[in-house]
Amino acid sequence: MLASAIILFRESIEAALIITLVLTATRGLRHRGAWVGLGMLAGLAGALLVAGFAQQISAWAEGAGQELFNASILLVACLMLGWHNVWMAKHGRELSAQVNQVGKAVNEGARHMSALALVVGLAVLREGSEVVLFISGIMAGGAEQTSMLAGAAIGLAAGVLLGVLLYQGLMRIPMRHFFTTTAWLILVLAAGLASQAAGYLVQAGLLPPLKEPLWDSSALLTEHSIIGQLLASLAGYTARPSGMQAIFWVSTLLLIWSLMRTGTKRAGNPSMRVAAVLLMSGAFILIPAPVSASHKIYSPFVDFGETEVELRGHYNFDGDEAEDGSGKYKLDIGHGFTPHWFTEVVFEYEVPGQGEGELEAVEWENIFQLTEQGQHAVDWGLLAEYSFALESGNADKIELGPLMQMEFGRQVWTNNVLLAREIGSDAEDGVEWEFATRLLRRISPAFEPALELYAEKDELQIGPSVLGRTHMGNGPNIFAWEAGILVGLTHDTPDLTLRLLLEAEFY
Repeated sequence: MLASAIILFRESIEAALIITLVLTATRGLRHRGAWVGLGMLAGLAGALLVAGFAQQISAWAEGAGQELFNASILLVACLMLGWHNVWMAKHGRELSAQVNQVGKAVNEGARHMSALALVVGLAVLREGSEVVLFISGIMAGGAEQTSMLAGAAIGLAAGVLLGVLLYQGLMRIPMRHFFTTTAWLILVLAAGLASQAAGYLVQAGLLPPLKEPLWDSSALLTEHSIIGQLLASLAGYTARPSGMQAIFWVSTLLLIWSLMRTGTKRAGNPSMRVAAVLLMSGAFILIPAPVSASHKIYSPFVDFGETEVELRGHYNFDGDEAEDGSGKYKLDIGHGFTPHWFTEVVFEYEVPGQGEGELEAVEWENIFQLTEQGQHAVDWGLLAEYSFALESGNADKIELGPLMQMEFGRQVWTNNVLLAREIGSDAEDGVEWEFATRLLRRISPAFEPALELYAEKDELQIGPSVLGRTHMGNGPNIFAWEAGILVGLTHDTPDLTLRLLLEAEFY
């Protein structure tokens, strides 16, 4: 009820503001009310048409797996909410100026009065269509229909009333504060929808739960209590969430919030940016099998002319003696041959929890920079690797995946989505996957704190890390380092992992 009320209130206020601006700019013009009314009716008819098709699609898709359909509706609604907030953060003032300009042009006779109907009709159609998608998402999340409709009616009535009062000049509300407050409420709602979508995908077997439940807060707040129902409706609260649901909730909140903050600072289509970051946080989820963690997050950028020598590895602490003391260590030697291609040879040495370590594989690793740095909302690269197995019984492996990075202010967000498949006579069937993400804060070149997450099918690790770099002597050569502590969040993940990376870059 609360979620639908907030959405209808917000959307009706936005439509009401546009109508108010049009009426104010054309005050005294004959027949303006008729044209504005015609535009409202046309927009409403279009929104009802969208609603009719949404119902048909819902009825058609129910036979294709209810969980998958519900998750799809929720994710679409989440995407629309995110796009809505980001677009308004960037274009809200522009929209107001454009509406005023159209109204004045009609008032001065420079444009026909049908322009009023067009502006109002598009506003009502846009807001109404968004409402249809949002309400469909709320219903897919399990909201009670009667409560949802009651909340929608309350929100619509409040929005219309506020619009009338604003037009009459009876209220002088600082709209900047109003939209900031409702934007935050919609931001939390979008995170809740994403979390609920993850829950449906886990139920359908398309996503691993990672850890289920991640916690149990039913003793403190049940979902059947009044407060619990309000939080479930507004923020997707559940007393026993899975680890995947928590990841979706936090990732969606951080993504949309960061895009809202940078909406006026960076170029690019907001809807494409939201779609891209959703891909960054969720493209890995449909792949069915695990791959051994490398504990490295790759940048999509290539340093032309750089020769690199890198030593990295991790050491595990675990209550299981078979895993305690295990680790993997890699020596990388590479060179940037072109501004868009970096290649290196990697020697992989693995140490089991019990027994002697062995050189297991030699890898040929390539990074291709696909976009110019800073020219797009998301910087893209591609990792392509071939691993030659050295032990008998092990298969060679091909690994491929996108590298993505976003910068907003001093924050840098990097994501790797890597897919792998074994080849040869000893190969196992299936595609393996690995996902790694890092949110870094730039303070100084020698000290950059970050939060990292590594995920596989049944493994999930998260923890802080520190990155740094400094020049070696007075020349351009650089020494860089990374160190981190990762906590295992699932039964199949080591309890604690220490990772270290040392790198020398020569130019």
